[in-house]
Amino acid sequence: MPASPGRPRLASQELLQEAAFELFQLRGYRATSVDRIAKTAGFSRATFFNFFPSKAELFWVETDALIAGLRAALERGLESPRPAPLRAALLAHAASLGSASIPWALQHYRLMEAENDLVASGASRVLGITRMFADYLARRGAEGAAAGGTEGEGAGDRAAARAAAAESATLVALLLVAMREWIDAGADRGSLRDHLELAL
Repeated sequence: MPASPGRPRLASQELLQEAAFELFQLRGYRATSVDRIAKTAGFSRATFFNFFPSKAELFWVETDALIAGLRAALERGLESPRPAPLRAALLAHAASLGSASIPWALQHYRLMEAENDLVASGASRVLGITRMFADYLARRGAEGAAAGGTEGEGAGDRAAARAAAAESATLVALLLVAMREWIDAGADRGSLRDHLELAL
C-alpha cells in the first residue's frame, strides 16, 4: 500500500522515524511494536514495511545519508587528476561533519537500550563502507598498477588486493572508533576530523 498521495516518500519516512524515536524514548525499543509506530505516525503496518524492512532499519536513515555523502566525496576525489590518499580524503570529508551531522539514533542508542540491534543491523553498512574504501584504493592505484611486466603479475595482483582489503578494514575500524569518541565527547566535540586524526 503506497503512502498517502499528499505525502512525499521522504516526508513519510521522516514521520515514521520521528514517531518511532519518540516511542522508543517513552516505552523503550523492545516494547515498541511496528504497529504502534505506524499508528502513531498515521500509517498502516503495511505502509511501514514499504519504507523499512524491519524496525531496526529506522536507526539508519540519517546514517545512510552520511554514507552516501562520503561515497559522493570519494567519487569526486577520484575524478581529480591526482586523487588524494584514502586517509587524506577521509580527513578532508570528516572536517565538514560537525555535531549537527550526528544521527539521532547513534547518539541515543543507549537510552533506547538497543545496542545489540544497532550492531546487528549495522553490520551490512560496515561491510559496504569496507568495500567502498577498497574500491577507492583499487581505482586510485589502477594507473600505477599498469606499469611493469606480466611475469608473476597474478601473485602481485593478489598481494595488492590483500593489502587493499587489510587497509580498508583497518580504516573502517579506526573510523568507527573515531565516530564513537566523537559522539561521546559531548557539546564541545568539534568536527569528526579532530577525532579521526587522533585515531589515525
